[in-house]
Amino acid sequence: MSFNNLLDLYNIGGSVVLFKHVKSRELIPLADNIEKFRLETQNRYDNDEHLLEVLGLLRRVLFKLTSSLLPYNKVIKKDFEEEVLAKFFQIKNAYPELFKNVVIRIAKAFKQVIEGTNNHLYDYLCDHVNSKAVPGLKIAIVTKRSISIEEKLIISNELKSFLRISYYTENSFRKDIETFDEVIYVGNAQYFGEYVKNTFKGKTITFISYDIFTNFIVPKGVFEDIDKNGLYNTIFEKITFGKPIEKKSKINIEEESLTLAVNKLLEEHKKVQGNSQVAIEACIVYLENNRFLFAPRDSRIRVFIPHEKSNFVKQINFKEVEEDDYIVIRNDRDIKLIAEVADQDVLKTNAKKYRTLQNEWKDKLRFNVQKKGLQRVSRILMNKYHLKTASIVSVRSWCNEESICPTELPKLLKALKYDEDQIQEIFNTMKEIQHAHRKAGRIISEKLMSELSNNIFKELQEKGFYTFESKEFNGASFNIERIVLINQSRHLIAPYNLMKPMSID
Repeated sequence: MSFNNLLDLYNIGGSVVLFKHVKSRELIPLADNIEKFRLETQNRYDNDEHLLEVLGLLRRVLFKLTSSLLPYNKVIKKDFEEEVLAKFFQIKNAYPELFKNVVIRIAKAFKQVIEGTNNHLYDYLCDHVNSKAVPGLKIAIVTKRSISIEEKLIISNELKSFLRISYYTENSFRKDIETFDEVIYVGNAQYFGEYVKNTFKGKTITFISYDIFTNFIVPKGVFEDIDKNGLYNTIFEKITFGKPIEKKSKINIEEESLTLAVNKLLEEHKKVQGNSQVAIEACIVYLENNRFLFAPRDSRIRVFIPHEKSNFVKQINFKEVEEDDYIVIRNDRDIKLIAEVADQDVLKTNAKKYRTLQNEWKDKLRFNVQKKGLQRVSRILMNKYHLKTASIVSVRSWCNEESICPTELPKLLKALKYDEDQIQEIFNTMKEIQHAHRKAGRIISEKLMSELSNNIFKELQEKGFYTFESKEFNGASFNIERIVLINQSRHLIAPYNLMKPMSID
């Protein structure tokens, strides 16, 4: 963005913040009965684990319906609908009284909503925008998750053609310093982050939500814990807030946080893989649209830099990756891509022989770990063979195919009973493979740059990600993903779950 845009942000004059409710006759019975189910689960069934699982599913149903702009009958996919119906039947058999008093009402309300061919939120949004329409008016529509192609199409068909509409996800709007005449948030202020409550980038800011949710902002003192003498807060200067609107339903449920969902998934992973020696130490990287992935801590990551004229795809250490960076990943297990390119374009005829040597010493190490355990192998390597780097974490890493040439590889090979000639041959070969991987990383970046351009930035702004198929890599599918947050805590993750975007939906 230009310096003028930055000046506009501080020269917008006054802003009016308004709160609007969308009437939802069909959704209120569904919301109120889900609230009854929550209270019954809590008070009469002592937060039964199975019922809490059903409650989580119903929460997802409600927030899918209240956040979509598609006709209600297109919001819930068939497989998800079948999953919900299966839960209803399970409750009917296991908890007949609960089904009779509460769940049957949820089922009827659910059926009524998903048979509807309209969408009140969509209707209200289009009417609201068209009522403001004058030539040259700049409007931003901000959603928590990206608007789908289908949603954008039906909105465009309904809005007046001369309007200048920009679409943003919550995170892309936070990063952009553009200012607008009208900013419209699809959802209440509580649905979005704290940013929307203290940064106002439009002359008029409107929060539109269903009437089953409260819709308001209470101006918060940013420096409440500081002595007020001599302090002057200008954040809410020239900001006029409209009248708060109370909800018309009894529901007291919030959308499940992504962090909580990820923690549940991590617990499931621990049960499945245990303390496997092939697990890799990774961090959680949160992406747009309630998605995330596990990134190896010691890996190198490709990043896309949209405003660079050249060299806009680079490979950097994961430790250098920051929030709001765009990363480029292959959708079919990204980690294997470098090995494939290294074998095909660099090692060529030597690839099979070199990989055989690599697998042989790793298989020996894995056999010892499986037989004696990680802790004992680590202790033997450190005490008997004097490997300073042979911690449990390192030994586990050496078992994986991504680790090529550890610092103390010759000592490790000696511990695995190789003779001096074999040690030298394997060590030199691993150095060759390591060099080939680095060269492959540069080749991948160059090939991807030949297929991408800075013109994709608008779609990245609207959706937070961009998908493309690469002719250079035989039609392989790649995603460019915006990083929202990096959690630096360490987790042991199976290789097949690394660098793979996941969703809680």
